[in-house]
Amino acid sequence: MKVLQLLMSFVFVALLFVQCQKEEPVEIPMGVFTVSIENVSETFEFFQSGVFNTPAGATDPGPLLPGSSYSFSFHASKGHKLSFTTMFVKSNDLFYGTSDDGLDLFDGDNPVMGDITSMISLWDAGTEVNQEPGVGSNQPLNQTGANTGPDESGNVMMVNDGFTYPNVDQTIKVMLDYDGSSMFTVTIENLALSTSPLAPGVWVVHDTPYALFKSDTPDYGNGLEGLAEDGSAGLLGDYLGMNSGYTSPLAPGVWVVGSSNDMSIFNENMADYGDGLEDLAENGDPSKLATSIQAAGYESGIFSTPNGTGGPGPLLPGEKYSFTFNGEEGEYLQFASMLVHTNDLFFAPDEMGIKLFTGSVATNGDITAMIKLWDAGTEVNEFPGAGIHQPARLNGGMDENGNVVMVNDGFIYPNVDQIIKVTITSY
Repeated sequence: MKVLQLLMSFVFVALLFVQCQKEEPVEIPMGVFTVSIENVSETFEFFQSGVFNTPAGATDPGPLLPGSSYSFSFHASKGHKLSFTTMFVKSNDLFYGTSDDGLDLFDGDNPVMGDITSMISLWDAGTEVNQEPGVGSNQPLNQTGANTGPDESGNVMMVNDGFTYPNVDQTIKVMLDYDGSSMFTVTIENLALSTSPLAPGVWVVHDTPYALFKSDTPDYGNGLEGLAEDGSAGLLGDYLGMNSGYTSPLAPGVWVVGSSNDMSIFNENMADYGDGLEDLAENGDPSKLATSIQAAGYESGIFSTPNGTGGPGPLLPGEKYSFTFNGEEGEYLQFASMLVHTNDLFFAPDEMGIKLFTGSVATNGDITAMIKLWDAGTEVNEFPGAGIHQPARLNGGMDENGNVVMVNDGFIYPNVDQIIKVTITSY
């Protein structure tokens, strides 16, 4: 009997030990995470540029003879200027062009349109000694080869060399048309009674003055000399092309941490929830979305102050936002930040967010490959960087009534990793 009682005691103790082992809590991996969002966009001196070299109705490039015209189109908005140049061929180094400051394409909120010939001048590049127009031995129609005249080593200025030239409006007529959205078209006509051909030229859209030259200053050496002396636009066109492109700030945004099935701020191929994503994606304002997320009880916040700056603001190229939070296994990170020079595009992971742990291993490193450029589907898209309803200009574009999708609007955007870099560090 005593043996049986002793045996039963051992069994009870063993069962109690096993039960205690089963009831020990499982330790869930946890950590502190810091996310950095960097604007890695390349900065460009100019917005758009190009070469015009084919007369209307022609199939091949060539000079612009009297009675014919060149035309070119481009996108621009408030704050943009246009500069262009085309050689007056019966000269040594003269060209028609806008002022050195460029032509303002908007007067307040109104696009400049119509006949702009009065804003065009005949300029002397100051790179070759002038001869009598039309008969000089070093002028393109008379010389034996390119770049044959003696260097002048002068400054770019409006022509004033003692020779007689026709008035600008006796040779050239320039018209500027606007399509009502963002596209301008320039038509350069060599008038029928003109005494000189014009040569292929270049155009550039910019927002600071002196894109092609500065009056009373020597030629920059980027190719204007070849255009003005020999009607060769290629070198200057190549220079402008290499220095033209799309650059955009990023806007303050929101972040949220939670389980993937209930904290998503959007669902792909579904309409915006109406909780504030529209304000973030159209206006760069995260406050309404942040309030909605916080009211739902999630760990969340706003990132709005670039590192090293004194206060909230947009994220310019070379700057970073960062934020820190606590996370554990089973949780995901979601965030969103507007691409400012658009109508309603934003960067974010997919709708599930970024998994913070794989097993017990925390996510670390560069996670840019998990970021996509999304279209909120709330406003009709316009040309990137030139739409009149984009935040840097005016808000209140046309409602799109679409769904949140990865952007696919026919416009061209830089790759995601050419604009944004996102890294996560766990502690």
